[in-house]
Amino acid sequence: MTEADLAPQPPPPYESLRTLPGRLLLLSGALLAILLIVRLFVDLPELVELFRKVASLAFLVALVWLAVVGIVRNRRWLLWRVRRKLILSYVFLGFVPVLLVGLFALAGGVVLYTNIAAFVFREGFDDVLDDVGQLGEAIAGELSRAPADAAAVLARVHLNRASHYPMLSLAVVPWPGTTGPTTAPIAGPWRHLTPPLAAPDWIAGAAIGFRGVLVVAAPGQPEDRTLIVRAAIPTADRRALVIADLPVDTDLVASLDDRTKTRMGAISAPVTCGVPEVPATTPVPARRGAALFTRTVAFMDCTNWATGRSDRISISLDAPLSSLYGRIAAAQSGQFANPVGDIFLGFLVLLGVLFLIVQVSALVFGAWLARSITSAVHELFEGTERVRQGDFAHRIRIDSRDQLGDLAASFNRMSASIEHLLHVQREKQRLDDELRIARDIQKSLLPVEPPRYAGLSIADLCEPAREVGGDYYDFFELGPRQLGVLVADVSGKGTSAALYMAELKGLMLALSHTERSPRRLLVTVNRLLAAHLDNRSFVTMIYAVIDLEAGTLTCARAGHTPLIVVSAGASEVVIPQGMVLGLRIPGASERFEQMLEEHTRPIRAGDVIVLYTDGITEAMNRAGDLFGDTALADVVASHHTLDAAGIRERVLREVRAFVGDAEPHDDMTMIVLKMAPVAPAA
Repeated sequence: MTEADLAPQPPPPYESLRTLPGRLLLLSGALLAILLIVRLFVDLPELVELFRKVASLAFLVALVWLAVVGIVRNRRWLLWRVRRKLILSYVFLGFVPVLLVGLFALAGGVVLYTNIAAFVFREGFDDVLDDVGQLGEAIAGELSRAPADAAAVLARVHLNRASHYPMLSLAVVPWPGTTGPTTAPIAGPWRHLTPPLAAPDWIAGAAIGFRGVLVVAAPGQPEDRTLIVRAAIPTADRRALVIADLPVDTDLVASLDDRTKTRMGAISAPVTCGVPEVPATTPVPARRGAALFTRTVAFMDCTNWATGRSDRISISLDAPLSSLYGRIAAAQSGQFANPVGDIFLGFLVLLGVLFLIVQVSALVFGAWLARSITSAVHELFEGTERVRQGDFAHRIRIDSRDQLGDLAASFNRMSASIEHLLHVQREKQRLDDELRIARDIQKSLLPVEPPRYAGLSIADLCEPAREVGGDYYDFFELGPRQLGVLVADVSGKGTSAALYMAELKGLMLALSHTERSPRRLLVTVNRLLAAHLDNRSFVTMIYAVIDLEAGTLTCARAGHTPLIVVSAGASEVVIPQGMVLGLRIPGASERFEQMLEEHTRPIRAGDVIVLYTDGITEAMNRAGDLFGDTALADVVASHHTLDAAGIRERVLREVRAFVGDAEPHDDMTMIVLKMAPVAPAA
C-alpha cells in the first residue's frame, strides 16, 4: 500500500460548480463577460452599467464563497501532506505578517499622502489668497489718502495686475451705515457675478475686513459652481470697503497646478455657503489614472457673503504621487547637484529591492526546507508501511545529520530490534513446542494413580518447578503381595530429560519383573544407561521392594536422597551407600558396583515409608535456609497416625509455609506408604 492509497482524494472539480456559490459564479461570470464584450463596441446605458457593477460584485462574492466552501470541504486533503502544512505555516508566520505590515504602511502612506497633498494645495491657494488680500490693502491705503480718486486707483491697479490675474475684479462700496453714490467704482471683467453696490451688515463686526472663499453658481446652471477668492478691506476712515474678487477659473487652476502639482477637481459645498443644494461638478477636467496615490480631497472654509455664515467645502484634487514628490524634492534640492530627496528615494528603492530579494529567498529556502523535512517524513511513512507488511529488513536512507536523521537511524534500529525480537519469538515458540512435547511425554511416563494393596496406603506427589521437570517416580506390581517403588531424578530439563525418563521407564519395566534384588537391578540399569547418556547427564534413583507377605523392605540408593522410615512414632533416615547412575568415565561402572549397598529391614503395621527427591528437602526460603531431611522426618513422625494422603498434605503444607513467597527452584516429588493392618477375610 502506497502513500497515494492512504491519502484522501479530492472530489471532482465539477461537484463544486453544482453548489450554490458555483452556480452563482457561472451565472455572474457569463453575464459579466457578455457586458464587457458589448462595452467594447458601444457605451452602456446608466441602468445597464449599474447592472454590470452588481454582476461584478456578485462574481467576486461567489468566487470568495466558492473558495471558502472548497477549503472547508477539502481541508483534510489539502492539509494531509506535511509539506503543505509547513508551507501554510510559513505563509502564516512569514507572509501574513509582512502583508499586514505592508497594509499598515500603505494605510499610513495614504494618510500621509492625503495630508501632504492637501497641505501643498492649501499652501499654493493661500498664496493666491494673500496676493488678493495684499492687493485690497494697497487699494484701501491709497483710498484713505485720496478718497475722490477711487475709480482711477482701481483702474490703475487692475491694469498693473491684469497680466497676472486676468479675471481680477475690483469694486469700492460704502461702509455699512454710510451713504455713497448709487453706482460704485469698479474695475475688471466682473463675469462671475454682478458687482456689489453695498457692503453686508455683518462686515461691520470684522476689524480687519474679510479674506476668504465664496462659492457661486452660474445663472441658470446651479450645478456649475465656481470658487471666488475675495478680499474685503475697509479704508482707514471706515467710510468705504474695497472688494477684490478673483474667480478660480481654468487659467488659475492651471497656474496652481504648475505651482503645487495638484489640480482641482469637483467642488462639494453645503447650502450654508449660498449655493443651491444640487450635485456639484467642476468644469475643469481631471487627469485619468488610478485613484490610489493619485486623487485625494482637500477641505477649506467658505463664507456666505449675504449672511456671513461659514461652513466647509471639499475639493477633489488630482495629485499623482510622482508629481507631488517631485514638487517637494524640488523645494528641498536648492542649489545642490545631488538633492537629498533623490538620495533618499534611491535609498528607499534599494531597501525595497533588498526586501523583495530577502522575501523571495526566504520563500525559496522555506520551500526547500519543507521539502527536505517532508522527504524524511515520506521515507518514514514508507518504512512504517514496509514494516507493517512484514518487511523488517527494510532500512531508511539517512541523508542528513539532524534530528530527522537521528529519527531515521532510530527507526532503522527499531526495525532491526523488531526483526531480532521476531527471531527470538520464533525460537521461544520452538522451545514452547518442545516443552509441550516433553510435558506430554512426562505425563505419559508418570502413573495415573497408585496401585491398591490390602494393608498398604499409598499417596504420591509430583510438582514440577517449570513446564517440564526431571523427577520420575513409578510403581511396579511384582506379585500379589509385592510392590516395587521407584523415585528418580534425571539431570537437566526439557525434552532430553523426558527422553531419558522414557528410556529409564522402559528399562525398569523390563528388568523389575526378572530381577527382584534392588542392588542387582540398579547395577544392570547403570550398565545399560552409561552406554546411552551423554557426558553431562546422570540419574539419581532409589528403588525399594516391599514384601507384604514377609513384612520386609529391601532398597538400594544410587546417589539419591535418603529414605525416611517411621516406626512406632520414631523416625529414621536410611542412607544406604551408592553413587549416581550413568556416569561415562573410566572405571565408573566397577566403582558403582563396589559402592552400591542393599538395605533390608522388617516392616509392620503402622510404619510409614517416605521416598522423595531433593526438591522437598532443599526447598529454600528468601533467607537462603533449606528445609532439610531432619525437618521432613520430624513432620512425618509428628503426623504418622494419619493415612498416607494426610501425611502428604501435612508435609506439603509445612514446606510451603517454610518457603513463603519465594520462587520454587526444583521439582518436588514424594511417595508416602503407610502399612495398615489387614482385615480378616469374611
